[in-house]
Amino acid sequence: MKSLSRRVWFQLFVAGILSLLLVPTGCRNNAALSEKAAETTPTRIVSVTPSVTETLFALGLGDRVVGVSDYCKYPPEVGELPKLGGLYNPNVERIVELHADLAVLLREHHDLAEKLARAGIETLSVDHASVPGILDSFEEIARRCGVPEAGKALRTRSEERLEKMRVTQGGEPVSVLMVLDRDLGERNVREIYAAGKNRYFNDLLRLAGASNVLADAASAVPTLSREGILEANPDVIIDLSSLGAVPAAEAAELEELYRHDWDSFADSLTAVRDGRVYPILVDYATIPGPRFVEFAELLSEILHPRPSPESGHSESN
Repeated sequence: MKSLSRRVWFQLFVAGILSLLLVPTGCRNNAALSEKAAETTPTRIVSVTPSVTETLFALGLGDRVVGVSDYCKYPPEVGELPKLGGLYNPNVERIVELHADLAVLLREHHDLAEKLARAGIETLSVDHASVPGILDSFEEIARRCGVPEAGKALRTRSEERLEKMRVTQGGEPVSVLMVLDRDLGERNVREIYAAGKNRYFNDLLRLAGASNVLADAASAVPTLSREGILEANPDVIIDLSSLGAVPAAEAAELEELYRHDWDSFADSLTAVRDGRVYPILVDYATIPGPRFVEFAELLSEILHPRPSPESGHSESN
């Protein structure tokens, strides 16, 4: 049995989407924040997760960001910023050296919040484990950084896009198997790691007019054998196992290659038989920051394809 790849483990944990437990109350949103600190607008901000980094830049706060995690790649400007390690090896000393006056963390990062507090660095913890939490974080971060209107505007734009997407959907919700990684034998899928009891992916699928066939699974990332895949028998398979930054010229060829990895299920699995296996290569699919809206829109387009104007015209004649 193959273990979940380090690439996927990173993307899942660093995004904070596997968290199912509530963070202790003492660690939530800086309960110990002093009145003096609360009155100070931060000018040197650090982030240790891609979703937070993308949020800071989307709010127009990029010029205040002085350090990011090793895995932050977007927007391109972060490439020039000092790197601070990853989720499990954050460089607290480096954060102190950068004279950071605010570290924006996820609520799962309570251990790091405590370390930074001991070093005299203020923290703000936000929830990126669900879509409502992400939307709330836009306003929470903006408010703390003295730009509340930017947070309201980003949230409004995001909600308007989600509403437009909802209005254009039609038909009954489809059942989806969201594949995070898979084990291949001679380019045939033998075993998968899928999205299960996971608020972020389940929220996205609901927004896209679908349901997760494993929403009631016992774990956030259940492992399914071939027998388990057949038992789930989804209408659609969304395959995220090969996501990454891929040049547009190569994307179609790679998608077709990954789609054929499911061919051994052609006679037994509804999604494969109906040609509804969709490899997703966009690198932001597991980063629950502002670009979650783009991923939701992509899912909606895939799950609820609309006839082209030409085909609609021909059918009416």
